[in-house]
Amino acid sequence: MRSILVILLSLISLSLSAQSFGLKTGAAMTNFSGEDAGDVDFQTGFYFGSFMKLGEANIRYSPEVIFHQKGAVILSSIDSIADNEVKMNYIDIAFNGNFHINDELALIVGPYFGYAVSGSTNNDDWDKYNKTEFGANIGATYEVNDLFHVDLRYGLAFTDIMEAKTIKNRSIQIGIGYIFSY
Repeated sequence: MRSILVILLSLISLSLSAQSFGLKTGAAMTNFSGEDAGDVDFQTGFYFGSFMKLGEANIRYSPEVIFHQKGAVILSSIDSIADNEVKMNYIDIAFNGNFHINDELALIVGPYFGYAVSGSTNNDDWDKYNKTEFGANIGATYEVNDLFHVDLRYGLAFTDIMEAKTIKNRSIQIGIGYIFSY
């Protein structure tokens, strides 16, 4: 846990000294997929964090550190048994490439590493869940002006949330970002 905090603080300090440092926030609609996911419904959460903008050409890079709520509602097939809400709080570290189509619109693609810092479930023991996650982001960003942008992206995990089951996180993120130094 200490090494994660050191990495997180290092990335934040790099963000503060970068030419283009910003903050972002938004809504996250998440659920599970996989053979063992069963009947699931979306869960709404949020995300927030910091990012950098690097590069000046048509290909730019955006390292980021965000707090991201993930999870799903596992629907029960029996009326007398309540649905199981799984809520997980991750610190995601991503390195996205921004491939600009024009000055305002860019496609976003990149890997991320997530670490589950906390979570809760109705029926399962939290210790059964994997704490680390690897995945990829894909989406688009629209730069309203040099300081403000709007993002829409899809995050898909490559690793399972539990050792013994094939269940992966999926996330649709809609948000905004603001650059403090340009």
